[in-house]
Amino acid sequence: MSSGHDDSSSSNKHFTFTIENGVVTAYFEVENGITQQESIDNRDSFVIDGTQITHTKQSSNGPEITVYSDPEGDGSYKAISDSNSTDDDDGNIDDRPGSGDHKGYQFTINENNEVVEVFEIKKGVPELKPIDDDGTEVYSVTDAGDVIRADEEPSGTEITRYSDADGDGIYHRVSEEWSPSSPGAGFKITDRLVYSPSDGDDRIGVRGGEDCHGGQGADDFVIREAAHLRIGDFNSSEDKFIIFDTGLGLVSREHLESFVTNIHRSDDDQDFIVDFGSTASVTLVGVASDQISWDDVSVLS
Repeated sequence: MSSGHDDSSSSNKHFTFTIENGVVTAYFEVENGITQQESIDNRDSFVIDGTQITHTKQSSNGPEITVYSDPEGDGSYKAISDSNSTDDDDGNIDDRPGSGDHKGYQFTINENNEVVEVFEIKKGVPELKPIDDDGTEVYSVTDAGDVIRADEEPSGTEITRYSDADGDGIYHRVSEEWSPSSPGAGFKITDRLVYSPSDGDDRIGVRGGEDCHGGQGADDFVIREAAHLRIGDFNSSEDKFIIFDTGLGLVSREHLESFVTNIHRSDDDQDFIVDFGSTASVTLVGVASDQISWDDVSVLS
């Protein structure tokens, strides 16, 4: 795929897609009457939802997500959003992603100190995230003003803490813990995982859409989901392990390795990338090929 979204706001530019049996097999950029086919490889995935197509591409800086819309249904799609792009002062789009980013959230809290609405901040815009109404997703507010989310699953409960440290109304995930329904059920690590490291030895939660960094201690990086993940500063001589604690039945490093579809360098040769099909990967930023091995990986589940 061409990396340039430098003029996707132009009224002269649109896109067309070749769809076969519900799958995007090719797509094209059309500008000023000139059609150019964009490349598709194993780092690209497409989701078709009515008149919208969501394109996810894994890059060295994490997943790049572009949403195309065709409200008229005439086969001509416009790019209506790009998760890794920002407008500059001239209205053009800069596709260089930032670093150090963490997902932001907003909560509507009523007079009874109850969370009644949850929003995820995307490109500076709050997007409503409906709360499950079956009793498996429960929010509470602490005396200190933090928000606690308890997500009940068959094998246990995942407890996430959100905090608004600077009082600007935007909360960030601070930590998560796992409470199994029975000993050993689900995730194996029940200790607290953090998103912001300390100067000591931490267990860092690695999540999609987060820019994950450790601290000055010997940190573990704990992976619990199949997504495009990015670890910003893993150092095999200073940190401990990249731990796969997914609850998906992985039994060994060899078992995990059997799901690897590609190991490669980023386009700028700065990062080390391991692909698990088109929908999951781990990018180690600034890590050379001889600075990482399977000895740095631990598989718990």
